[in-house]
Amino acid sequence: MVLKPLYSDFELLQKIAAGDEHAFKLFYYKYNKTVYLYAYRILDSDLHAEELMQEVMLKIWMLGDELLGVNHLEDYLRTMCRNRCYNKLRQLRREASKNRAATDDWKDESNVTEETILLNEAKGLLEEAIAKLPAQQRKVYNLCQVQGLKYEEAARQLDISVLTVQSYMKIALRSIRANMRNHTGAVVILLTLIYR
Repeated sequence: MVLKPLYSDFELLQKIAAGDEHAFKLFYYKYNKTVYLYAYRILDSDLHAEELMQEVMLKIWMLGDELLGVNHLEDYLRTMCRNRCYNKLRQLRREASKNRAATDDWKDESNVTEETILLNEAKGLLEEAIAKLPAQQRKVYNLCQVQGLKYEEAARQLDISVLTVQSYMKIALRSIRANMRNHTGAVVILLTLIYR
């Protein structure tokens, strides 16, 4: 028996455009391996393919309403991935020629420490972005995102309609995205969205 997917690609993109993090997670788990493998074939590096896959996924999350114009999702992802791979290869060539002598002596002390620092920085930026929200949006965001309440439960607790909760969440997510977009790297933002 073949199970029908929960949402079509078009429905997923519509929901992601509206700021639905659950839809983004479904999308991420559906396409992350496809994008990773495509990037790996071009870059021939686990690390760079993983980073590039995270960047592509973040770009999808950040596109918002622009996603509604995507007609052929796999072609769109392949083109986005290919362009970013070629940019990465050019960047790596430039860095290699510029720093050839220095790279022989360079050693990475601890990726774990660096990732922890970046993740903490991203979480701090997320908290700052949440603090900048108007009071009612902040309450809705905290109830739905931090405490994990459904929209209906948050609406009952705040004595407002479910549609108002949805509207506040959509506006709050756009505001948070806009605040974080210029502050930190793609991988950290994506980790914050998926794993917090």
